Amino acid sequence: MTLFELFFFFFRISAVTFGGGIVILGMVQLDQEKRKDIDPNEFADIVSLAASMPGPIAVSLSWLMGKHYKGLIGSFVAVLGAILPPFIIVLILSPLVLKYSHVTQVQGFFNGVLAGTGAIITVVVFKNVRKTLSSRWWNFVPFLLVIGLIGGLRMHPLLAMALVIALQFAREKVISI
Repeated sequence: MTLFELFFFFFRISAVTFGGGIVILGMVQLDQEKRKDIDPNEFADIVSLAASMPGPIAVSLSWLMGKHYKGLIGSFVAVLGAILPPFIIVLILSPLVLKYSHVTQVQGFFNGVLAGTGAIITVVVFKNVRKTLSSRWWNFVPFLLVIGLIGGLRMHPLLAMALVIALQFAREKVISI
């Protein structure tokens, strides 16, 4: 994938999706299933890492995918492609949406967007949970452990996450020996 293709890939997806990063994630995932140029396990790792990073998942995902394809410059190009369309759309359309938000057709459009977004999010979550449970169910153990530490022991969330990350590193070291 060239830098232009990388930019245009994220620009196109970001320009036509409503609903934020999860919907963009779903569109990228659908494209990757067709394209098949990233190993499915590696793509699952990219998605997991993007979801665990702070900030919008669309930016994290574009950064990691850009890095996968073209290194650091690819990361910047992919992020630019992902953030430029929403910026332009909000800049141009927000005054019009505010002015005509009472019009029935505008309200109908946003109701349709809401329904479509909900459907895409449901499909993405269902597919990812099913894939994770069927192939790597132990990936849920750290999340359940963090929830248990926070909810059961009233541990501070950052401390709980740090403890579980340390346990994961220790487990990986033991397995690799």
